[in-house]
Amino acid sequence: MTSPNRPTVKPQAGFSLLETLVAFTVLALSVGVLLRIFGGGAQMTGKADEHARAVTLAESLLVEKACEECELPPGETGGEFDEQFRWVMRVEPYQPEGDAWPDNLPVEPFWVQITLEWGETEQPQTFGLGTLRVRTKNRPGGSPMGPRSALPYDHG
Repeated sequence: MTSPNRPTVKPQAGFSLLETLVAFTVLALSVGVLLRIFGGGAQMTGKADEHARAVTLAESLLVEKACEECELPPGETGGEFDEQFRWVMRVEPYQPEGDAWPDNLPVEPFWVQITLEWGETEQPQTFGLGTLRVRTKNRPGGSPMGPRSALPYDHG
């Protein structure tokens, strides 16, 4: 029996303030984690794109600067692409480890190495590409005869 003077207690029909605050806190933490994950993925995609572009530029430079008709005097040259990429090309006579090249060969080998840098100047990203070329000895600055290989090298 219920007394007419006593109010009846109704069950709660919603969330308490504490439950709502906990739900918003969990939601905020989840959104923060998701933003970090997607933000990191976008940053990695950008770095991969820059690296792919650096590889393409290094290959293009190697073809352009060390072509069969091009004269490649020993030494170092460099330049820039799009104010983003800096490059250096080193040309030096190639000497294999161990035995020396015979003097009677009609060609002389030389190593062409291209290094690209991009990004911040304090900690730049780098990529290098090198190839072995040969030049005929019978005329000054002889003509390179083409690459033996074009391989990424350890420039560190």
